[in-house]
Amino acid sequence: MKRIFSSIVFASLAIASFAGGLLTNTNQSAAFVRNPARYASLDADAVYFNPAGTAFLKEGWTVSANWQMIWQDRDVLNAGKEYKGEVYVPIMPTFHATYKTGDWAFSAFFGMPGGGGEANFDNGLPVFNNMVNGLFAQGLAAVNPALADVTGYSTSSTFTSTQYLFSLQLGAAYKVNDNFSVYGGLRANYTSLTYEGSILTSFPNGVMYNTGVAEVPMSAIPQLAPYETVVAGAAPNYELELTQTGVAFAPIVGVDYKVGGFNLGVKYEFRAINIIENDTKSTTSEKLLAALPTLSDGVKFRNDAPAKLSVGASYDICDRVKVMGATTYYFDKDATIESLMSKANTMKTLSRNTYELLAGVEVKVTDKLLLSTGMQFSDFGVNESYLSDISFIDDSFMVGFGGKYSFNENWDLNFGACYTNYAHGKGVNVDTYSESTYLRKTYNVAVGVDFRF
Repeated sequence: MKRIFSSIVFASLAIASFAGGLLTNTNQSAAFVRNPARYASLDADAVYFNPAGTAFLKEGWTVSANWQMIWQDRDVLNAGKEYKGEVYVPIMPTFHATYKTGDWAFSAFFGMPGGGGEANFDNGLPVFNNMVNGLFAQGLAAVNPALADVTGYSTSSTFTSTQYLFSLQLGAAYKVNDNFSVYGGLRANYTSLTYEGSILTSFPNGVMYNTGVAEVPMSAIPQLAPYETVVAGAAPNYELELTQTGVAFAPIVGVDYKVGGFNLGVKYEFRAINIIENDTKSTTSEKLLAALPTLSDGVKFRNDAPAKLSVGASYDICDRVKVMGATTYYFDKDATIESLMSKANTMKTLSRNTYELLAGVEVKVTDKLLLSTGMQFSDFGVNESYLSDISFIDDSFMVGFGGKYSFNENWDLNFGACYTNYAHGKGVNVDTYSESTYLRKTYNVAVGVDFRF
């Protein structure tokens, strides 16, 4: 029982990332969706990707409003059975605004750099179903060893996890000279996590017994018939409804160097130390809280957002062609995310930190139409100790494409789509001693409007 619900802790990681690090969404503009190598951006979305670069924007206001729609398939294959998980985010908004006056640029960002959707496993997960079956059999055997051969019962489960991490970032950039600028800012994160799950064990065809030759009704075996009611009454049924919320803050610093057609942007986001607190709305029985007191109302946990370093560069090959590249490094192992069961730091199970490599190209087809494409490769430090039926992610490759149409010098429309494919992870489920195969894919479409006044 403890292992079943200890797995729920990883739900905070189950949908945490659509593009970017292990716990971080970096798809914070429509321009990113068409070309993820944005870390040297000098456009409206520089507020998030290259905030020091906002000092090189035009005088006055530069504003960007973006909308994204995201689908994610998260499937688990175990013992010949497929457990399908789906995440759908119909609306993921992001907003960037900069006011440039002289050498100063004051900026604001609002978005969801973590979560943003609901993950549904309507037919449960093998870690739930297989484990409950095994624990039930062990419990029956403790009553009478012969009851270990009871059959006829089935376990069904459902699981839903939602995560929202809303962020508001405020800061200022200063242009030291014509080539160099600096930035300092602060980001506030509001986290909301919800877990809802149920596990039901039933006897759809009555309590049966495996004689070694055939399965027969338990009532037909005189010495075991008196246990039939006991067995049926012992079928485990569990429910949980739990919400966790918290607020955290993280400083951000950056620099930008611009000369000719070359631009270099560097940004460092400090770790956001986050304390979240349980709001336990319902559980099946007091036995659950007695077995797992950390599920109780009011219990607090650490749920940090890791520090991140990004370095990006862009170069204008000619008036119509620009190339860009970037790398990001996430300090995952320095963050603390405490287990819902034991408060153990789950990030310590990682082999190493995450890094990414990004590249892209933009081509001005006409004076009004720009087309672009780009890629992102993410290498995560996950291993068999980290992977589970709830928390699985493996190295990924993302490709995006799209464009920008400029109606005039003050109004642009960005549009794009991207696809992310993940390596097929495999892990031995320590709860069932069976191997699961993990499949994950993400699809994303986006539009955004940039305007200046």
